[in-house]
Amino acid sequence: MRVDVADLKRSPGESIQVELSSPLPELEFHGDRLSFDGPARASLEISNTGKALLVQGGVRGTLKVRCARCLEPFCVPVEAPLSEVYYPADSEEIAVVDPTKEEYQEWIPFSGDVLDITPEVLKSILLVLPMRFLCNEGCRGLCPRCGQNLNMAPCACPGEDVDPRLMILKDMLKDSNR
Repeated sequence: MRVDVADLKRSPGESIQVELSSPLPELEFHGDRLSFDGPARASLEISNTGKALLVQGGVRGTLKVRCARCLEPFCVPVEAPLSEVYYPADSEEIAVVDPTKEEYQEWIPFSGDVLDITPEVLKSILLVLPMRFLCNEGCRGLCPRCGQNLNMAPCACPGEDVDPRLMILKDMLKDSNR
């Protein structure tokens, strides 16, 4: 996602409203590769503070994912806020920042008249994703023995095996319920 900021760079105190629609690259998430189903859309306000460009707004799109329980593919909508500060790469402020300090991570340099916000958009999306995706809360997942998707049909596996070392506890539980 790129924005032409040539006019804005020459106008301190001014802001522009931008609507973007662009395909985004795949995301790496917990060892899985997530792709977008169609272009992502961003609604942004970009302000020239005099020393930097402040980008605020939000991004939304649809991700193609797999359910963590049944492994079936499905699409999930995502919406993420975006708030970043971009400094000209040749500015005095960025020249005095120590790159080993934590605050350096908040400084995003740019050069030229085009602002590429793609890396920050992807980071913002990653921050709002759940730890795992479920096709629905009632998903029954896969049978651990045969791999049958239990949402589609029950499996024909025999009953649950009980560890022989724990059989005595099962017997004790039966006795206490009498």
